[in-house]
Amino acid sequence: MPMEYTFLLAGVLLLAIELVIPGFGIFGMAGMACMTIGAFFVLGGGLTALVILLGIYLLLGLGIAFLCLYLPKESKYNPFVLWTQQKNSEGYTGGRDLTALLGQKGRALTTLRPAGTILADGKRLDVSSLGDYIEKGTSVTIVKVEGSKIFVEKTEE
Repeated sequence: MPMEYTFLLAGVLLLAIELVIPGFGIFGMAGMACMTIGAFFVLGGGLTALVILLGIYLLLGLGIAFLCLYLPKESKYNPFVLWTQQKNSEGYTGGRDLTALLGQKGRALTTLRPAGTILADGKRLDVSSLGDYIEKGTSVTIVKVEGSKIFVEKTEE
């Protein structure tokens, strides 16, 4: 078997391996390199073969760019994208609203280094201090809420 066909066959095999085994693109890149070398020699080598291959890769790149830009806007071509929006006004929430806890006082059930647990208003809450080390049993105040994260500071009794 001539060398160019060996390169083409090796490229196809490496691309098949890339489809089956996750390899961070190593097998795919090696397969594309082998296929490019094989195609270069099949086309006769020289400047003409190089121009043809560069043109093919340019068209391939433009085609992929076109698909990436325009196909996701059409749901019939992209069934893996959720096209409906889940709005809070319709009852969808990402989590409960914890902003009502702001200003509440509590007591540290565990040592906060900086994360730990406090007891505030009879509820156990997982919190973080604002970087300070807070001993177990210390009085704390909830000073900041970011989504599901609750931040506390030590308070003077």
